[in-house]
Amino acid sequence: MTAFRQYFEDNPEIFAALVAAIAILGGLLGSIIGAKIQANGGHAQAAAAQKAAEIAAEAQRVAALWGVRQVQVAEFIRCAREAVAISQRLYEAEPDDEELRRQVHAAYQAMGSKAAELILIATEKVVDVVEATLLAAEELEQEAMDSGSTAHAESVFTHLYLSRDMVTARAARVAQHALDATTGETYESRMQALRAVPGLSENLAHELAANSGRGNRLQWIERGGRKSGALEEKLAELVRETRAMLRSEDYVAPAPVPRQRRRWWRAA
Repeated sequence: MTAFRQYFEDNPEIFAALVAAIAILGGLLGSIIGAKIQANGGHAQAAAAQKAAEIAAEAQRVAALWGVRQVQVAEFIRCAREAVAISQRLYEAEPDDEELRRQVHAAYQAMGSKAAELILIATEKVVDVVEATLLAAEELEQEAMDSGSTAHAESVFTHLYLSRDMVTARAARVAQHALDATTGETYESRMQALRAVPGLSENLAHELAANSGRGNRLQWIERGGRKSGALEEKLAELVRETRAMLRSEDYVAPAPVPRQRRRWWRAA
């Protein structure tokens, strides 16, 4: 060790060159280490940024789907209630009101179209209820189409039957006897008796004569009421399942975005 020190003391220029070389090597090594640390930190920061972007994108997707589901179910329920309301008008309309029948059919068609859209985006439980609701709606539509006009004819006929005008009331009673008879009366004989009732149109007389024996107005209205009630039950079930799908009872807070850690070399 003494000889080594003595050598450098005798050759100071070599010692100076060695010190410079060590300094240069130390600087290069420090730069390499610093660059590696910075590169590692950059990768970590990039990974954190990518994760945050993925979380934000998923949150946007969920929010968009939630909004579409909410709107589509609300539209389906609106169409269902509109279809029910318009079909009830068949119980107050003339049998030859073809425009109203077209409106009723169009209303239920719109409901079916909304159901088809919901099937593509809703959960399986909601889809099951939507399909059951659609079936109940179809049964209600058919009942209204089949019995609505006849129930209206019964209503008009009952009003004439209870008329204070003796001629009208007497003619209605004769017609009622023809309608109630189980033997000896034909469609033509019933129509003849009904045509004699003042204030009863040909169309309404046809409804009564053609549907004699099928029941009475109260039975038809009661049957329609049961089908309407069945539809309302399905709509109520749909609301419950939709609230569960949309998690309406949950407290919804924005998903936190992971905080990016600041690296020591960027702290300043």
